[in-house]
This record gives sequence, C-alpha cells and structure tokens, in this order.
Amino acid sequence: MSQSVPIKFRPDDIAVEVKKGTSVLEAAISAGVYIDSICGGRGKCGKCKVILKKGEPEIDSKKLLSEDEIAKDYVLACETHINDDTEILVPEESRLGLHQILKKSEIVAIEKLNPLVRKQYLELEPPTLEDNISDLSRLERALEEREICDTCVSLPLLKNVSRVLRRKDWKVTLTFADAAKDSTVVDIESGDTTRKLYGVAVDIGTTTVVVELVDLNTGEVIDCEADYNKQVMFGEDVLTRILYATEEEKGLPKLKKAIVSTINYLIGVLAKRNGLRRRDIQLMTAAGNTTMTHLFLGLDPAQIRIDPYIPVANNLPFVRTKETGIKINRSGFVYCLPGRSSYVGGDITADILATGLHKKEELAMLIDVGTNGEVVLGNKDWMVSCSCSAGPAFEGGEVDFGIRATTGAIERVTLTPDLEVKYSTIGNVKPKGICGSGLIDLLAELFMHGAMNKAGQLEETGSKRIRGGEEGKEFVVVWSEETNIKKDMVISEVDIQNIMRTKAAVFAACSVLLKSTNHKFSDIQKLYVAGGFGNYLDVRKSVYLGLLPDVDPDLYSFIGNGAVAGSRLVLLDRTKLEEAKEIVKKMTYIELSVNTTFYDEFTSALFFPHTNLGLFPTAKELLV
Repeated sequence: MSQSVPIKFRPDDIAVEVKKGTSVLEAAISAGVYIDSICGGRGKCGKCKVILKKGEPEIDSKKLLSEDEIAKDYVLACETHINDDTEILVPEESRLGLHQILKKSEIVAIEKLNPLVRKQYLELEPPTLEDNISDLSRLERALEEREICDTCVSLPLLKNVSRVLRRKDWKVTLTFADAAKDSTVVDIESGDTTRKLYGVAVDIGTTTVVVELVDLNTGEVIDCEADYNKQVMFGEDVLTRILYATEEEKGLPKLKKAIVSTINYLIGVLAKRNGLRRRDIQLMTAAGNTTMTHLFLGLDPAQIRIDPYIPVANNLPFVRTKETGIKINRSGFVYCLPGRSSYVGGDITADILATGLHKKEELAMLIDVGTNGEVVLGNKDWMVSCSCSAGPAFEGGEVDFGIRATTGAIERVTLTPDLEVKYSTIGNVKPKGICGSGLIDLLAELFMHGAMNKAGQLEETGSKRIRGGEEGKEFVVVWSEETNIKKDMVISEVDIQNIMRTKAAVFAACSVLLKSTNHKFSDIQKLYVAGGFGNYLDVRKSVYLGLLPDVDPDLYSFIGNGAVAGSRLVLLDRTKLEEAKEIVKKMTYIELSVNTTFYDEFTSALFFPHTNLGLFPTAKELLV
C-alpha cells in the first residue's frame, strides 16, 4: 500500500493527505485549491510558482525560477513531489482569483415558445373490477384519448408509477421530452405540477462555465451562475487538455469528472437559490467547442489534434442524464449542440443561432476570440468558417505578467504624453497582472504615443519606464510598491511579439475567408464579436493594432455570451434544434494548418497594424 503524507495549503488553511510522490499541483487539485497552470503541469509555463514553507520534497527542476525566487524558497508546483509533511504558501500571483465571467447574452426573441420538454396534467378514473387494466395501460389510454401516444416509459419510472398514481387520487402530471422520434416520459408526479417546468442552458467554455436556469413555461431566464471550468488546472488550452486526456493515467476520466462537477455545482447553486428540486429541471442543452464536448461526454479526443483532425462525432445524440453524471431529473436528457469540425464546435453554431447570421441577406462576419480564434463569414445562402490557434496570450499565457480576467487584473490602460500610466483593475484592487483587454489597451497606447514601432520594438523616448531587461527592452507598467505582488510589473519585447503573433493569426483568418470567397473587408455589412474577451475589447484600439478589421465602427455588434444564448434558443424552441443542424450542414470549413494563403496573410500581419496600411486607414492617419 502506498504511503500517504499530509500537505497543507496557505493562506486557504486547507489540508489533505495524498500518496507519497504526488506533485504539489496534483495535491492542490485534490484539495480544491486553484493554482494557475497554463501548461497543465508539464513544466513549461512557470505560472504555478508556490513557496515551500515546510517539508523536504523532491524537486525535478528550477529552470523557470529566478535566482531571487529560488533564494525565497519558490518552487514550481508541477515539478515538486511530496515526500513528507509539507506546507505550501500559494502567493497572490499564482492564485486563480474571482474571474470576470461574461454571463450577459443576447435575449433573442423566438416566434413561438416550443420547448423540447412539456408537461401534461391528467385526471384518471380509478380501477375497478370491471375496468381492471394495468396502471401503465390506464395512463396510455388517457394519453391516447388526448391524442398523445407512442410514449416510452423507463423501468425506473415504472417501479414508482403505482404509488405515484394513488398518492393524489389518480391526479398526475407527466413530463415529456421530445428527444427522439417518440415522446419519452421523463417524470411522473402526483398532482398538478405543470407550473414547475425548467431547463438549463450551459456554455461549456475552456476557461469558464455559465449556466442559465430557464422557465420553460414562460421562456424567462430565472437566474444565472458561472465559475471556472475546473479543468483549468489541467491546462489552459484544448491541446494541453487533449494531451492530458490521452497521455496521463486516467486523464480522460479526471477531465470528465472536473467539468461534470463544475456544471453540477452551478446547477445546485441555482436550484437552491430558487427553491427548486433538481428533479424539476428536466433538460440541459449545452454549447462548447469540440474538445470540451468530447471531454464532457467522455469521448476520446486523441484524433482532434492529429492530421487530418477528425473528432469522434460532430452531431451528437440526446443522452440520458444518468449517462452523463449531470444531476438534474434522473430520467431527463442532455443535448450538446452540433459542431462543424475539430476546431469549429457547438459554441460557434450557438453564436450563429444567436446572431441569426444564417437567415439574413447581408454579408456578415463573426469573430470569436479565446484560446482559439474562430471566424465565420457568410449569410443565408452560404457560410465558410475556420479556426486559428490564437494561443493563450489574451488569457494570461505567453506574457510574463499576463493573467486571466480575475480580481486584480489590469483591464484598462491609458498613457499620458510623457508615458505615465493610468489604469483600472477588476475589483478596484492593487494590480497583480494584466488581462487580455488591458494588454490590447497598453500596446495600442504605446503605439499611439510613439513608444513602440510597427515591428513591436520599444523606442527610446527618455522615459524611465523604458529600460533594459532580461529579454531586451521592457516597459514598466506598474512600479513594485503599487502592485499586489511586490514586483515591477513590466511588458517586454518578447511579450509583445507573442501578442503580435496572436493578433496576426486572428486577422489572417479573417483575410483567408474573404479571399476564399472573392470578397474584401469593405464588403462586410455586419461584424459580430462574440465571447468574453471580445466583449471587453476597445474596438478603436484593437483596430490600431490590427487585431480587428478597420471597418465602420457602426458595423460592429458585440453579442456577449453567444454560446449560452444559442443553447437557450434550442432549449426553448425545438425548431432551433433543426436549425442548428442545418447551420452545420451549410457551413464549409477551411483547415488553416495546411492553407498556404493563411501563412502569407499571417506573415503580412506580423506588424502593427499590418504591412499593408491600406487595410487600416484609421491607423494610417495616426501614423502620418
């Protein structure tokens, strides 16, 4: 039997026992302590720095630590393995704080409330010696009289049907889910419970999860809750999680458990807050990228990252609740919106549903930027899509002081003419890092004030904030005494190059779709921006850097959380289910990894804003 050893995490004061040899990161996961780990514990990102306060662990590597950090007993949580009684302090810069999660979504009007779940109240005649058919036959007869037939009742419900029918003198409510060809009875309850009919619409994001509680009788969103996707401690992006699922022992079950427990926690919070039983929630619809959907359902994601990039399935069937582990009505169903490819998933289908792009005459472009960047171009007659590996720069990765949009993250930046910095943080607290929107603001301001050139190099201006660093020149955003991490917070030229590659990939993806259909940016009549990062972008500054197209600002529409909005539409109107499937059929997918035009466009976009200033007249005026 393996020896167990105790480990305590401060300042949370959470203690657990783990097997000897367990890494500090794995111990933190089991203890529910959130430590930043963008690379998923592979020793590559250096974000999981913690301080060893007690114990003599085995340390694999210190290569990502500075001499000063080593002297202060910093270790990497993923490279440190517990041998004895251990105590760890998780410093502020390594903690996942309260995330600024985008819950807001478009409330898209539907022509008719037509949910996938419905209720039917019945008053039955009690059996007699003359009318002595079975309880189930009695139910079926009543349904047939009301022209509700071809029903399917599961064995678990049959086990309770006699008791339920007699509890309130043969007055009963049946819940039906039209999840298959035949109507399926999801629940049988005594009395009239028709007023209690609920579903949940879920956005299964790579970083965060949003759950809406929806009244299926009225179509009203009753409540909403959000949290981190617990998978974040296994890796920041989908490729890292695919590797974890396929290469680590029991990796896939661990990732499935993490996302299911996240969703169940949020559903539990919503049910309790609104005085509901979990059985009152009969259906869950979900939208996520292809990898997140695979991990949620426990499907092997290995082929998603291997040429020719083939998922197990794009169109997924309705799945019984008990098969997923989701804690709503045990006889209920879970449905995940269909995706188009390994890298254009159900979340993009949901975005399209929410915008109505697929039903309009106008030529529209949809951009959803996260750890991946997905772009769709088209209208009611055709659609073409692609996905670029945007990388984690806007989610806190590849930038030394980059963090997710959590409490303490700098989200807005302006510079004075002498390069003094004015900023605001999420939560109005001392800064501990810079999130994506803050990075865009910062680089745009440096560019606009002549402190950074088109190649992303910092220029000597006489400001003390521009100085030499370990990786070339750097700009001091916040001096150490003003921060929550007691370090000068800087952005280096290496950081800038990483951000430049990310923005170049997104813009190049847009260019490829336009060129593949013989269109120009000036042809775009509507430009939708979806997702949490996009919602907080400053359009003007994003255009100056060449991240977003330089079109009329009035053409931009920020749709918020399109994934949860589209998921809700399917929940409330069964015709949207077929619409979602038609969207996927109609959409052409371009694989950028083998597209030579993409590499040409990417190279051209590796400048601020672009090598072709004719594409950015607004920025061109600034540079004159």
